[in-house]
Amino acid sequence: MSTTNYRIDFDAVKRAVSMEQVVAHLGISGLKQKGPKQWKGVCPFCKGLDCFVVTNDGGKDKTGAFNCFKCPAGGDQIELVSLTRGHPRKDPEGAYAAAKELHEKFCARGAADANCSNTSPQPPRERRQGFDAEAYGKTLDPAHEALATLGLDAETFRAWRAGYASSGVNRGRLALPIAALDGTIVGYMGRTVKDDAPLLIFPNGLEPREHIFGVDKVTGGQLYLVRDPLDVLRAFEAGCGNAVCFLTEEIAPAQLQRLEALMQERQCENLSFF
Repeated sequence: MSTTNYRIDFDAVKRAVSMEQVVAHLGISGLKQKGPKQWKGVCPFCKGLDCFVVTNDGGKDKTGAFNCFKCPAGGDQIELVSLTRGHPRKDPEGAYAAAKELHEKFCARGAADANCSNTSPQPPRERRQGFDAEAYGKTLDPAHEALATLGLDAETFRAWRAGYASSGVNRGRLALPIAALDGTIVGYMGRTVKDDAPLLIFPNGLEPREHIFGVDKVTGGQLYLVRDPLDVLRAFEAGCGNAVCFLTEEIAPAQLQRLEALMQERQCENLSFF
């Protein structure tokens, strides 16, 4: 089944497909069960004996992981498929192909069974009950004097539904919307207007690693990856709506996978980093 008509959510795939299912799907043999959710045996990559461990509840998100103690192989369900299919470690194209393979094998058996396709603007665990983005946006001041030092026009803040927050979690900061690909705002983060730390703060229940700032403004063509949400706004003000940024200082493989999926979805030809 073709995946061109729906977006593959990598995290949803990992939540829906266990490592045990992936091992069986790939035909990996030589593993012996060591516990209710753990197997150990021959590494399918380096062929080392009793050094390859697979768990159904391993990894940072407890959705499954594999690791070899004799070679660099390790990661999640998607990485295991990617490596088995001959792609290099942490290869974005290989990861996308692997996610697509698992999606079509286990999830895309009809609309009622599309468990790996995330049609919600954010993962289920991150849906914030009772949050009214429109009402919150009306409390923000895009022309507040505290924002003058940022060097951006008030009209730019208005276009992004952003502004100075005088109360709440983001009080004293520039409140910026975190939006899904379709433009739905899932929450507001606070960016400092001074030199204090941290640079960004986030509301409870919103995981910054699962979002890329500016995705809703991206169109096809050249994509620019910048370091600061303000740089995204500066690019927008200069007439470029194809700038995005990650919301963490360190970038995890899953974040690069999301960037790759974004480029595939919006048909971005190249990526430049600034």
